[in-house]
Amino acid sequence: MVRGLIAKITGRSNHRQRVFVEVRPDGIAWATADGDTGFIGCSPARREQELGVAVDEKGWAGARVTLVLPLDQYQVFQLERPEGIEESELGDALKWKLKEFLDFSPSEAVSDVFPFPQDATRGRGDLVNLVAARKSLVRELVELVDACGLDLVSITIAELALSHLVARLDESQRGAALVHMRGRYGQMVVGKGSTLYLSRRLDVSVDDLHDASQQENAVQSLALEMQRSLDYYESQLGQVPPTKIRFVTRDTSLPLSSMLGAYLASSVEALDWADLGVDDPIDNRCLAAWSARLAATVPLADRYQQINLYTEALRPKKERLQAVTAVAIVGLALLGLAVAAGFVRYEHTRMNDQLASQQNQIERLEQSVAELTQEAESRQPDPQLEAALTRVNDTLARRQKLLAQVEGLISADTTGFADPLAALARQVPAGLWLTRIRLNAQNGNVGLDGRAQAGKLVPSYLEALGEEPAFQGKTFGAFRLERSEQGGGIEFRVATDASAGGEP
Repeated sequence: MVRGLIAKITGRSNHRQRVFVEVRPDGIAWATADGDTGFIGCSPARREQELGVAVDEKGWAGARVTLVLPLDQYQVFQLERPEGIEESELGDALKWKLKEFLDFSPSEAVSDVFPFPQDATRGRGDLVNLVAARKSLVRELVELVDACGLDLVSITIAELALSHLVARLDESQRGAALVHMRGRYGQMVVGKGSTLYLSRRLDVSVDDLHDASQQENAVQSLALEMQRSLDYYESQLGQVPPTKIRFVTRDTSLPLSSMLGAYLASSVEALDWADLGVDDPIDNRCLAAWSARLAATVPLADRYQQINLYTEALRPKKERLQAVTAVAIVGLALLGLAVAAGFVRYEHTRMNDQLASQQNQIERLEQSVAELTQEAESRQPDPQLEAALTRVNDTLARRQKLLAQVEGLISADTTGFADPLAALARQVPAGLWLTRIRLNAQNGNVGLDGRAQAGKLVPSYLEALGEEPAFQGKTFGAFRLERSEQGGGIEFRVATDASAGGEP
């Protein structure tokens, strides 16, 4: 059921494809409208799984299906047609006359009728063929087809399917006969033109025909059943027996034609598929399904005998289920559309709000940029800042020059100056600059010129230098502080030799 529902919901349909299916005890035989056939060997418990796999692999989802019932799944009775009953009601009306012949209640039967040949009644009135099958059995097949995602359109029976093959064999329109051995039994079908006259079950199995101990008796029994059928066709139906009987069996190695010919008035020969325009012989198990497809080539108006056991007795429950399912699907679809539409409207509103917010933010940013640009353009350079920058640059230049001199002294390997210079470099505090350094390697005198932002920085600096090993024991005897003429600092000069006026 799940696969069938999914096929309907997703719209996977292939209504132009026609498939003909016969569900047998040993598996499932199938044929398509273009003549392809196949047999799926499986137990009854695996039918749904195996048929579902075939549907998926061959793309049959939604294909229109005709079911063919095997001979052992239905019964056919000849009954006189009552007057005053509509054609569509004949099956249900006549099945109650079979109460004594059926092994189940007529209420549990699904039935339909097809015409009995007028030239075969022999004064017995207007007769019809009534087909009756157990409803529960047919319903299982209907559910199997539906569960696999196929679209069941009709249910026919094996003898009407085979009658289309007999019609192809009867080129002279004088009558033809076909015997189809199905394994546990055989089926003989005799017809003239497109009309089925006789169908008979032959209770002889293929195994008996192969068993050496039973073969002779089996052949005689089979020939006797076939001859009795021909005799009935002649005596009771008033028809001339066909001169040739075509034989179809799965095992072509058994010479049944010659074995049966000695017991029958008509000749027996194996079916020649080339006469039907078929290159490769059809699998004997698929014969009924393949023959059913031949009906599709006959116009509906020319089909004298046809039935459809897929009647209202099987449809109501399925139709109600389909209606409920359809309403549920439509409801879910409408709900989904409503939710989707609401979500789209919400997203549309949210995106519009975001767009408006971003546009406002862009406008504010553009306004800020314009204001900042105007403010930057209106500003002029500050002369004091430029002068301060010039002084800083000069100081940096002097320090770089001093550093270059120190590096020169170090590279010249003058070890007498290395320690004092290293001490001077380590102890220069923030806010104090040395503008001149004088070192006398002979007497060890030191002279320093510099500038400081505050006068108190100079004594602190000299005290820190006294703690350096290179200056321990040295005393700055000359000390001079002057206010810078340029303003903004103190100029100082110190030296260890006081008599030299600050010169080392």
